[in-house]
Amino acid sequence: MMESIWNRNDYTYYLVGTLDDFTERLGRVVRLGKEEIAVFKTTEGKVFALENKSPGPRGGTIAEGIISGEVLFDPICDWQIGLPDGQVLGPDTGQVRTYPVHILGDEVRIGILKNGGGMVHE
Repeated sequence: MMESIWNRNDYTYYLVGTLDDFTERLGRVVRLGKEEIAVFKTTEGKVFALENKSPGPRGGTIAEGIISGEVLFDPICDWQIGLPDGQVLGPDTGQVRTYPVHILGDEVRIGILKNGGGMVHE
């Protein structure tokens, strides 16, 4: 059962670990209710949360992908996905749902829309 620890605007934020729980450049799967989220930490210490679902035609998950800077290399189709907005970089097209991340001290919290789901950037 997930426990809400912080409310902000349209999101409820859930504690998913500390910064030390996330390895730089590698994904980690976090489950919040029905949501399966891939969390990535860059070498600069930024944390990003994306739906753990490849936008590619073969489907699959993205948590096993590797990041370089703020770009994720999809492990299934090797597409490049921007971590900040989930947008697939050209020449390919697509989008991955993103979730807001809030760091408080060393605690990592992920926001889920109160009506369910993350954000899709347009």
